[in-house]
Amino acid sequence: MSAGRLPVLVTGTLAVLIVAGALADPVGFFALYGNPGRFLPATRWQAAPLAVYVPLLLAGTAWTARTFGGLPRRQRFATVWGGIVLSALVAKTAMALVATVPSLHLADVVWATSYTVPKAALFALLPAAASLLGRAPAPEPAPSAQAAWPVAGVVTVAVAATGPWVASHWSQDLPQGVPSVAPQAGPLGLAAGLAVLFLALARTQATFGRRARNASQAFAGAWLATLWAGAALGLVQTAVLCAMDGFGGPLQTPAALYVRVCEGVALGVMFGWIAGLVATRRTASLRSHTRMRRTAAGVAAVVTVGAVVTAGGASGAAAVPSGQAGGGLSPLRAVRGDRPRIVDAAGRQVLLRGVNVNQLVDFYTEDPKVPSTRPLTEDDFRQMAGLGFNVVRLGMSWSKVEPSPGRYDPSYLARVDQAVAWAAKYDMYTVLDMHQDGWNNQPTPAGTSCPPGTSKMSGYDGAPAWATHADGAPRCQFTGRDISPASDRAFTNFYYDRDGVQTHLVKAWAMLAARYGGDPSIAGFDPLNEPGFGEQAPITSTLLLGRFYDRVLRAVRAAESRPHLFFFEPSIFWSGTGFDAIPRGAFRGDPDLVFAPHLYAESITMDASLGLPPATTIEHGFTQALRAAGDIPVWNGEWGYWGEKPTVQARTRRYTAQEDEHRIGGAFWVWKQACGDPQNGHGPIGGGFNSVECATGKDLPRDPVAAEELSRAYPRAVPGSLTSLSTPSARRLLLAGTAGKGDCTVDVWVPGDTRPTLTGGGVTALTARKTPGGWRVSGCAAGRYRLTIEAR
Repeated sequence: MSAGRLPVLVTGTLAVLIVAGALADPVGFFALYGNPGRFLPATRWQAAPLAVYVPLLLAGTAWTARTFGGLPRRQRFATVWGGIVLSALVAKTAMALVATVPSLHLADVVWATSYTVPKAALFALLPAAASLLGRAPAPEPAPSAQAAWPVAGVVTVAVAATGPWVASHWSQDLPQGVPSVAPQAGPLGLAAGLAVLFLALARTQATFGRRARNASQAFAGAWLATLWAGAALGLVQTAVLCAMDGFGGPLQTPAALYVRVCEGVALGVMFGWIAGLVATRRTASLRSHTRMRRTAAGVAAVVTVGAVVTAGGASGAAAVPSGQAGGGLSPLRAVRGDRPRIVDAAGRQVLLRGVNVNQLVDFYTEDPKVPSTRPLTEDDFRQMAGLGFNVVRLGMSWSKVEPSPGRYDPSYLARVDQAVAWAAKYDMYTVLDMHQDGWNNQPTPAGTSCPPGTSKMSGYDGAPAWATHADGAPRCQFTGRDISPASDRAFTNFYYDRDGVQTHLVKAWAMLAARYGGDPSIAGFDPLNEPGFGEQAPITSTLLLGRFYDRVLRAVRAAESRPHLFFFEPSIFWSGTGFDAIPRGAFRGDPDLVFAPHLYAESITMDASLGLPPATTIEHGFTQALRAAGDIPVWNGEWGYWGEKPTVQARTRRYTAQEDEHRIGGAFWVWKQACGDPQNGHGPIGGGFNSVECATGKDLPRDPVAAEELSRAYPRAVPGSLTSLSTPSARRLLLAGTAGKGDCTVDVWVPGDTRPTLTGGGVTALTARKTPGGWRVSGCAAGRYRLTIEAR
């Protein structure tokens, strides 16, 4: 085959793969272009892949084949393969900029292309192999060798110089000291990261520079060299993380490598055009040089203008209100910084520990004779208080809050009011959670034929029918309820605010903030449970989810009478795999943020549903959450659900030990689960912390280990901040802290009937008061203090 026909063959091969992937992929999750609904585009975001992404990808592939088709065969495959990957990432960036107008920041958008790397690398293999069918041309005279050091030096300087605006968008979840190009890595980490990038780029550019015979090859080859240098940086980062964390579960290291290398390649996309611009200056052809320099300058102008306009937002420590709230529960705030934590109005650190309540959630009911929820009564809250809980994460359903557009159901809101009042009566805070599972509560319609690889699914809970735009995509699940074409499409339409759907939920939150914004017993607002990743992750699952949080936060802050905690969750992909970036946006600058992931490692995560070993362990899940949060407090919105005894008991103990070690709170899933709850299935027992025998309706005994661990001793509130915490047994507590200004009162829960023994230093006036289910220990702490409490 002649070299002139080679671009047609390579591009045609990729086009066939794109079409075949779109037809074969049951959920639009694995193909380069996913279209699980098989329909014509109806919105800008749906048209952008066809109008922008696919044409640019094919055009880039044709240019790559034409540019590198003249290389010897042993070099041609790898170079064409890399060029197709680069084309896919550039095309995805252009698509995202078109789809997300008004624009998101370019640096974030380029970063968000990172998860396209594995798909592009896989789909590029066959077209790259097709390029080998072309005849090897007669060797061209080799130009003078290009110096690799100038290319590497200019790119490294550019990365370092743009750190506050551009490079800082990468590696945001890495701890200080790990080699990185982001300033938050600290002086040593930043210096090491820039050194790795410089050395790796010098090496890769030396290889690609020898292959360049013209300006086109010089420009593209230098850009590809930068991609490989970014991948090398990701490899080094993974090695350092493994040295810090150990190898953990069997998939922990591969998962970390996946994230770090993909992100490094995206970094190469962002800065590789600079390498190309420098490399073209050393080509032999003046005409080609001038043409390529103009092309590179145009790319540079677009990238520079977009990149400099980046997201700002400081993350300083919150100002803690002084004084004790008058009576009842004290309003809560967040403190950001080196010791992020939740505090009350007196500045005392508060650990929020309790349980999820799903008894107001609008679940799908398969059989009217078998209810999907159990009644919620005051006795539920009395029992929770008897276990020492000080928080309830109360699930609400958007379908009940706003059954028709703009109309809020007063009777349903009255039920929420009553639950909040009962919690406050028993000295418990409430986190208001807009709950959803699988987007809405509709099951797979009768007569649906699910695509191969998927299956019919039950309905669950969430959005009202009027807010569901699935565009005919099948309601069929892949591995579980959270991945289905219908819910992915509905989530993506939500993120793009199609027909104002997202605007309605933002207004609903403004209504709720006005209703509860003056209530100190409301710990805060959790705007959306386990947000779906949509069809364009991580553009949808980080950038557009962050845009939604921006809108909700503005609406909440404008409506409430004083600031409440804002519990923001990562996408379900984070909770389902243990890795993904957290949402980005202006909301990150708010002082009262709390990062609220669901730490289900070794439980109901995606690896478990696929029958794979854990991608992350319970212990490493905490490490990842704290790193992702940075200077933001962490609170685990859901945990548990580990399966059968004795595995569940051992994992429960491991989880609670981590919760204590890291001095954070969380809410167990779930208080009660009805026999008709779609998450329970129609079995003989309704699960949850309080199980029920379905045939008789009789409550069953609680799991003794779960009951012991959930009701274990813990500090409800302590002056200043905790420096260490452990519970060797449920009734033995060791803590230490440093008191600050303000209220000196220690408030500790201890379960059981036996009066606890109290010892310590820096704490005076220690007393223990009997309460239902246990004891409340109090005292006055000053300076550095320690306390040991034991009840036999």
